[in-house]
Amino acid sequence: MRIGVECGGTFTDLVVLDDDGRLRATSKVFSTPQDPSRAVIEAIDELPAELREGASLLHGSTVATNALLERRGPRLGLLVTRGFRDLLTLQRQDRDRMYDLRYVKPAPLVPRHLVQEIDERVLASGEIALGLDEESARRAVKELLAQDVTAIAVCLLHSYGNPAHERRLAELTAALAPGLPVSLSCEVAREFREYERASTTVVDAFVRPAVSGYLLRLADEAARRGITGLQVMQSNGGAVPVPVVTARPVTMLLSGPAAGVSAAVAVAESAGLGDVVTMDMGGTSTDVSLVVDGTPQLTPEVTVDGLPVRVPMIDITTVGAGGGSIIAVDSGGLLTVGPRSAGADPGPACYGRGGPVPTVTDANAVLGLLGPRPRLAGRFPLDLDAAEAVFAPLAARLGVTAGEAAWSAHQLANVAMAGAIRVASVERGQDPRGLTLLAYGGAGPVHAAGVADELGMRRVVIAPHSGLASAYGLLASGFRREFARTVLAAAGTLDDTRLREVMAAVTGDAHSELAGQGVDAATVHDTWTVDMRYAGQGFELSVPLPRPTGGDLVRHLVAAFHSLHTQRFGHADHTAPVQVVTLRLSVGRPRPQVALPAVEHRPDEPSQEGTVLEYGKPRPTVTVSRGALPTGTELAGPAVITDESSTTYVPSGWTATVDPATNLVLTRS
Repeated sequence: MRIGVECGGTFTDLVVLDDDGRLRATSKVFSTPQDPSRAVIEAIDELPAELREGASLLHGSTVATNALLERRGPRLGLLVTRGFRDLLTLQRQDRDRMYDLRYVKPAPLVPRHLVQEIDERVLASGEIALGLDEESARRAVKELLAQDVTAIAVCLLHSYGNPAHERRLAELTAALAPGLPVSLSCEVAREFREYERASTTVVDAFVRPAVSGYLLRLADEAARRGITGLQVMQSNGGAVPVPVVTARPVTMLLSGPAAGVSAAVAVAESAGLGDVVTMDMGGTSTDVSLVVDGTPQLTPEVTVDGLPVRVPMIDITTVGAGGGSIIAVDSGGLLTVGPRSAGADPGPACYGRGGPVPTVTDANAVLGLLGPRPRLAGRFPLDLDAAEAVFAPLAARLGVTAGEAAWSAHQLANVAMAGAIRVASVERGQDPRGLTLLAYGGAGPVHAAGVADELGMRRVVIAPHSGLASAYGLLASGFRREFARTVLAAAGTLDDTRLREVMAAVTGDAHSELAGQGVDAATVHDTWTVDMRYAGQGFELSVPLPRPTGGDLVRHLVAAFHSLHTQRFGHADHTAPVQVVTLRLSVGRPRPQVALPAVEHRPDEPSQEGTVLEYGKPRPTVTVSRGALPTGTELAGPAVITDESSTTYVPSGWTATVDPATNLVLTRS
């Protein structure tokens, strides 16, 4: 048995598949933000013992993200090269809000008085200009220990080119404070750009206690229930054993959303689609990603709470619009949706848990988009009267009916999600009108067609069991690790021999590290990309390296870079010098061929007549169970299609069709 459990901001989802890929059980419980493991264990405890005994557990969680956003971490010290004490404070010259005269840069995770300087100097070439002064290093570590730090991060100048001094500092620290956690930039992010490397290393050290404590506690609780082999989803879409994640916890920042994208890839294959935009709308936020030719796109850096994190991750754009997003009227009298969320407790008013303010889910309930008698997770009836009650004062303030206010909120959420899709597609050289929208998450199918309308997209696919897609995605994920090495060489002076030497060095380091973690290098395959730019540019594009890596590599890379630059920005300069910046190695195993199980056909389930409010006006509609729709069924909107994990709204002007894999395919008339 294989169990996938994904923790979201509002719900924790569980799926069990047997070794033949057959669905054996599902569960959806309220998340427990104060201790996410409680919800995981609650969901597992709902399973019969025969499904737990000897099963493996794959898990995705936002525990690292939450620790960072809440600034809940250890008292952290930082060791830097002399002269770079203010590295975290100075940050970069750019600012998130250029025209905000009161803008304040994000506070660093390490205050200045806990940053100590070390006498040493390594040049960009890797040459040691000044050897490590071990006496000054010991004094610096002792000074931090005297100030009661409980973890240390190390980021020395140009250590990506020569990590010897950082590794020696780790040895000295271990001698002075055995067991003290130490994060080295040469192990966390072996790339140039000093501030980003330091920020990533500090984030790694900061989230380490939360991630390690949580995973070890979860592994212990799971083992007590007969479950073995806990693996964790990383932000790059790969699943790895717990020791791999606890050694580099920063890789877990986007664990949950990455699992959803893995599921989307499997769904796209089942529907015969290559290029799709994914939309994962849960209770707290919506995550959007671009899949090209069946492959999720990676980004080498993301910003979390204003702090750069330079670790390869699936390129995900997040917007604060989810089912629990709070609807309000601002000081100017305008309706707003999010980013604040009602979360799991108390949640939307219609959940019947005392939620006092209207949310997007309440709006959908008022509009009838969830059906006349909706049930939460197929079990708990929603309180429609409570939803209407919390909308009444908001509608009165706006001078409209509750239905009109709810429709406006529904549309505002659609606009916010459409904006995120534009960022994920248009800004990356893709026209969304030629793409298919693949929507999932508990709230995604309700909004999918409306979001597609905003973008001029003509097709939407809703997977079977779409509300549990991220949990399925965990079971469809294979082992994957990322390694990088900065080169910073002009393509005109870099020959294939030198390029292959660096590749061999990176491969050797990667296989050595994997062997130390019990991974046989013979069982994995290597995939290379190369970050490149025109000389003078401040950003890079990642160019795939061909397989096999024979022939004129550098010439091929330059031609591919020009082509990619044209696709992304509409032009290329074939006369400008090109730089090879960073080599990236992805080591992985093929992902399991896990298809989302088809919806069980239940022809006896009756349909229900009712009304929905479109643009605030009542329209007659039909509500039907997804299981009652056989393959080939066509259903014109307005219609509501329900299942246990999510509800699909088919607006007027759209038609839903059930394909052979029991996906719902929505097309504009």
